[in-house]
Amino acid sequence: MRTTLDLDPDVLMAAKELARRQRKTAGQIVSQLLRQALNQGSGVSEEPGSYGFRPFPSRGGVVTNTLIDELREDFGD
Repeated sequence: MRTTLDLDPDVLMAAKELARRQRKTAGQIVSQLLRQALNQGSGVSEEPGSYGFRPFPSRGGVVTNTLIDELREDFGD
């Protein structure tokens, strides 16, 4: 189904980055994330993540590969 949403630029960028990594469309990613949010309700999950620890709460920023590369250059890694 087609619809129009006004997304913040950082949200759209994050959705497109996830879509690229998972080889899906941005629409599929947005639907998946909305479905997860609606099913979970509010609050932080008490379940550990798939790597054995709880993820930190979001700070609202997007960490891209470009940002990581820039930080590596800045800190000499």
